[in-house]
Amino acid sequence: MVYNKIMDYSNKSFLERRPQRLCKMCGKCCRLATTADSYQDLLSKADSGDESAKEFLDTFEPYETLEDALKADEITVKNIPDWKNRTFYYCKHINNDSNLCPKYEERHTVCRTFPTSPWAVTPPGCGFEGWLFQEREAHKQKIRKLKEEQIYYKAKLKTEITKKEKNLYEKLIKQIDARINLYAKYGSKDW
Repeated sequence: MVYNKIMDYSNKSFLERRPQRLCKMCGKCCRLATTADSYQDLLSKADSGDESAKEFLDTFEPYETLEDALKADEITVKNIPDWKNRTFYYCKHINNDSNLCPKYEERHTVCRTFPTSPWAVTPPGCGFEGWLFQEREAHKQKIRKLKEEQIYYKAKLKTEITKKEKNLYEKLIKQIDARINLYAKYGSKDW
């Protein structure tokens, strides 16, 4: 039993599978957004020509204070890892009365592709909530299977094997570690 291919968890397949029909058009994700980058980093990236940063800043405005973001949606803010050290944003285009976007047909990629991963934090009641849970659980199961494969390879290293087999198993163990580490910030070491 040799695991020849480390599983592919690309976001592209996630985005292709994401059922946009689940969006309830409640506007909550438009009223509260955040990024892994600081506001200053986003400004710097945008100035350097980063199209994603430009689009994000063209769409979203930072809340003046963390308290303002908490007023907008305290539950979602507090579900974001390291929320006290993040900048939160709101869409400067959304219509507050109808929750509709006047730029919907021309909206940027950042809006078209939300949520972009199974690990996205969505507001309570979001139509994607259940589907994202299922996607996260599927990823966790795949990581668990990789860990089982890794245990097998480590056990094989303790047996009499050729140098070629040893190198192969060590290489596979490293590849699996790398794949698991991609999800470390989501708790993959504990799955």
